[in-house]
Amino acid sequence: MELINRDASDKYEGFRYQKFRLAKKMLELIRENPRTNIVAIPEYRDDGYLVGEDGKQILEQNKKYSKNFTFISEEVRKSIVNFLDNYYELNCDPFLHFVFFTNVDYAGERKSEFLGKLSLTPLTKPVLEYLITQQYGDDVTEFISKVVLHTYENEYRINSKKPNTYKGYYRKILQMKSKDWIQFLKQVTFQFGEGDLEQLVVELDAEIKECKSYKIDHVNREEQVRSYLLEKIDMRMAEKHVTQKMLTYETVRNVFLEVSSRISSLEFDELHVYWREINDELDEGNKYRNLRDKINAVCSSFKEKTMKRYNREATTVRDEIKKYDKRQINALRYRVYESMERYFDDFYFKDKYTHEELKSIVKDIKDVVVNDIESLKKDFDYGVKNNITVQKIVLLLIDECFYSFDEE
Repeated sequence: MELINRDASDKYEGFRYQKFRLAKKMLELIRENPRTNIVAIPEYRDDGYLVGEDGKQILEQNKKYSKNFTFISEEVRKSIVNFLDNYYELNCDPFLHFVFFTNVDYAGERKSEFLGKLSLTPLTKPVLEYLITQQYGDDVTEFISKVVLHTYENEYRINSKKPNTYKGYYRKILQMKSKDWIQFLKQVTFQFGEGDLEQLVVELDAEIKECKSYKIDHVNREEQVRSYLLEKIDMRMAEKHVTQKMLTYETVRNVFLEVSSRISSLEFDELHVYWREINDELDEGNKYRNLRDKINAVCSSFKEKTMKRYNREATTVRDEIKKYDKRQINALRYRVYESMERYFDDFYFKDKYTHEELKSIVKDIKDVVVNDIESLKKDFDYGVKNNITVQKIVLLLIDECFYSFDEE
């Protein structure tokens, strides 16, 4: 059996609307069903072939137009023909779902030469409204069957009076009764008045943020993720064989990983290897005092409110830095340690400090460290981009017994 070849692999460059819709739908399906494997196959059977929960097949036609559609619009009629071909080729699977997705609205039919040829008159409401609300009266199914059969004949160049010209599934469609049309049409969803390309960009970026693979590295880089994802779809559209066209959960996950790996062209600071030596030196001393102990040792009047804030900063930063590469954080710790070492080399130690003196010292240390790290960031990628985390690491190193405000 020979069907019309609707494969548009060689013409994918102009299908931006289709690609954006496919990308958004892919992320949506992954969010709804994280265990999914194959998610989509672009330009396979239809504009978009998607795999929903439990392997449910979803075939989409995506249309970006400037004028509203009626049921007799060529784009609508041809889409129904394509849906029917797939419906029969996939053995009338009751779990098939067809979608006609477009940015424009629908309108009612008017008397026309086209309808006159088929001896049809416009119905009380637009035919598409009956389909959207699933009101399948005999007048509706008769109207649809005549229009679709006529379109099928034109698509396949069939002469209804010459059986030897019958192609595709014309014979099966010719035999469809009202109940058969209703069964098929119930599996078709019409989505009119959907977003244009600009709105799809907004919706796609929202889905990117909801994706399980979206991490802190991707914040404010949604455009880059979007670009990489669309590039993957582009590449798969150009493939000839269905196995090469497939887009899987891993495809999407790898896009996020690729963006993360390309965030910075800077190298890791190789001084991360020396952090272990610093830790070993601390273990040899084996005399531990935390941040509170060190402050109380030199300032008995230090305000409890400030003490709690310092402790909170030293505590929370431990969790903040866990998400970064260990080499990056160890290098950052070492560089903060070095910067603090230079500060304390010139520091004038006293037995006692006032609350304001000690608070000012902590601020000075933070400022010095931030300034040094900002300079180093020109050459190295430490993962951490904000200065607040760097400032917290200053208190963390004091809390972990690396430095104190007295000479012990």
